[in-house]
Amino acid sequence: MFNSKKNISGNSVNVSKTVPPSLLSSDLVVNGNLESSGDVQIDGSIDGDVKSGSLTVSSTGVVRGTIEADEVTIAGTVTGQIRARHVVLLKGAKVIADLIQDKLSIEPGAFFEGSCSQYTPDDGNAMQLEYAGEN
Repeated sequence: MFNSKKNISGNSVNVSKTVPPSLLSSDLVVNGNLESSGDVQIDGSIDGDVKSGSLTVSSTGVVRGTIEADEVTIAGTVTGQIRARHVVLLKGAKVIADLIQDKLSIEPGAFFEGSCSQYTPDDGNAMQLEYAGEN
């Protein structure tokens, strides 16, 4: 009853339960890869690749490896490669990486060294960019 929705044709559609975000605390050190379809916040240190729906690297967080996510917000340190639709580098971030992104925001006080290139989906077709502005 509570785990289903009716669509227009009247057939029931299962709704997956929402998963709470994963938090890796500041005293945690991981040597290996992480993969999650949900949100992940890293306060500790990761030596390996990270793949998630949304990723936040806090000011105490360190990632050495490849990051792949829809949205990436960084306040800590990242070394490697970042592939995401939207990347945000907050004040205090230290990023030495190659970025493959659709949208990039860098706050004053963030450090970035590397290259930037346009994000394209796995099928190889270029994405159409949407720009904010007057219509």
